[in-house]
Amino acid sequence: MSVRERVRAGAPNLIAAVQVFRVLRRQWRSLGAAGRDPRTPAELVSESADGLVLEFPGRETADVKASPAPLVASQRRAEILGFLERIERLRPKRVCEIGTAGGGTLYLLTRVAEPDAVLVYVDLSVPWFAARARARLARLEQRIVGVEGDSHDPATRDHVADVFRGEPLDVLFIDGDHSYDGVRADFELYAPLVRPGGIIALHDVNPDADALHAVSGDVPRFWAELKRTHRTEELIASSVADGYGIGVVYV
Repeated sequence: MSVRERVRAGAPNLIAAVQVFRVLRRQWRSLGAAGRDPRTPAELVSESADGLVLEFPGRETADVKASPAPLVASQRRAEILGFLERIERLRPKRVCEIGTAGGGTLYLLTRVAEPDAVLVYVDLSVPWFAARARARLARLEQRIVGVEGDSHDPATRDHVADVFRGEPLDVLFIDGDHSYDGVRADFELYAPLVRPGGIIALHDVNPDADALHAVSGDVPRFWAELKRTHRTEELIASSVADGYGIGVVYV
């Protein structure tokens, strides 16, 4: 095959690559704009049609993983906004989130953390390009760090502690493995990192109404145990068992 023929054969792939690059570049710029957005969480988010997912403004605002995906938070609006109000009163400088999914909750946490806060998120997979893109959600002098690894591995916990240079956390948000053993391991491993007066929160503490469409898993079971031994508060928008809900533990 001649050079000209090879160029012609590869042209569709080159065009596709250029198009993908343009999409990623727009998303990169949009994430930077989101990081500089001065609006409050209440002004930023809107609910999806089913009321279960919070969506953010901007067509190009996407959380880039293996492929572009919308920046979303799987939260009920009333629950997460109430939680963020409590977080903001702490004026947190060190925040950790276990389980990031669509990146939306991480983004909301940057809005209420201090201007020079360090925010760490833990996921099984943190591709370098996703970490670079998410870092642009930081505002002012904030720093966002992704830690890749199994949150149940003490080595991963130690990595998180190293990022904070041994300083205690102000806020810990647990939204990873929803099995009983998984959420318990996350709590027992990371809770000691939180300072007295800080906050630990668990997502999906409200039992599921429909076992076939479960989102809470065994988190409500573990949450029921925590309530017997800790000072807690429940932020649950629904008056019936229907999943979601944020459980707050006051350390």
